[in-house]
Amino acid sequence: MRLSTTGALAAFCATARAFSDSSPFILFSTAKLPEPASLEQLQSSSQVIESAKDLLKSCPTTKYLVVSQPNLNAAHLAAGQAVPNLYRSLENAESRLSVAEVVGHLDVKELSDYIRESCDGKSASTDVLELEPIATTQSAKTLKENGMPCSIILDGRVDVDCGADDRLAMVLEQYQAEGSYTVIYAAGPRTEAPKTYTAEFQDSTHVELKRQLQHLGKRALNDTSNLPLFEKYQFFTPGIFMALFVLVVLLSILYSGISALSSLEVSYGAFDKEMGPAAQKKQQ
Repeated sequence: MRLSTTGALAAFCATARAFSDSSPFILFSTAKLPEPASLEQLQSSSQVIESAKDLLKSCPTTKYLVVSQPNLNAAHLAAGQAVPNLYRSLENAESRLSVAEVVGHLDVKELSDYIRESCDGKSASTDVLELEPIATTQSAKTLKENGMPCSIILDGRVDVDCGADDRLAMVLEQYQAEGSYTVIYAAGPRTEAPKTYTAEFQDSTHVELKRQLQHLGKRALNDTSNLPLFEKYQFFTPGIFMALFVLVVLLSILYSGISALSSLEVSYGAFDKEMGPAAQKKQQ
C-alpha cells in the first residue's frame, strides 16, 4: 500500500474547498499494511473507521499515535508549507491511507480504544496527541502586527499555526527512534460551526415593483429645463408630418382646379340677348 507522498496528498489540493463540514484523515505506518477496502476521497466517517480497523486489526507496529486537531479541513493540508514536518514523516512511511473528505464526526477515541483492544497482550503502546484548534477568526493583519512569523495564512485569514506542526514533529522524532510506529491524523470535535449558505428568493411582485421604481427614479432625474428648443420639444411628430403631407396634396389639387378654370376663354357676346343663341333662332 505504498504510494508517493504527492499522490497521497494530491487529493487535498483538488478538494480543498469541496465541503466546509468535512475533514481529512491520514494514516501512515512503517509496517506494510494491506490494501484498504476503498480509496475514494469522499467517504463517511463510518467507512473510514471500518477501513482503519481492518488495517490495524493485526496490530502491525509496536507504537501508535492518534493525533486530533479540531477545525481541521483539507485546505490546511493542501498547502505543503503548512505541515512540513508531517510531509517529511510521510516520506519515511511504508504504508499510507489518506481520505480528503470525511463526512460526519470521526471519533478518534473509538480508534484508540480499538487499537488497545487489538494489541491487548502485546508489547504495544497507544498515545493520543491533541493539538490546538485551528483558529479561523483572527485576521492576518492582526497576526503580522503581533509579530508571529511562524503561521500560515490562507485566503487572508490565519488557518494553521506552525507550533502545532512543530509539536507533532517532536513526538514523531521519538517514534522514529523506536522504528515501528503507526500515526493516525484526523480532526477532533469542531469548536466553530461551519457557515451555511442560505438562499434568498425575492417575490416576483416585489422585483417588478423595484424595477418600476428604478425606472421612475431615472425619469425624475432627467432634467430637460436647460436643453435647446428642438431637443426639449418634438415638433415634427408622425401625426403632424402626415397632416402636412395631406395639406400639400389638397392645395395642389385646388391649385390645379383654379388654374383650369382660369384658362377657359368665353366671349362676352355669348351672354348678350341680341347676339345669344336665342336671338339667332328668332332671326331664323
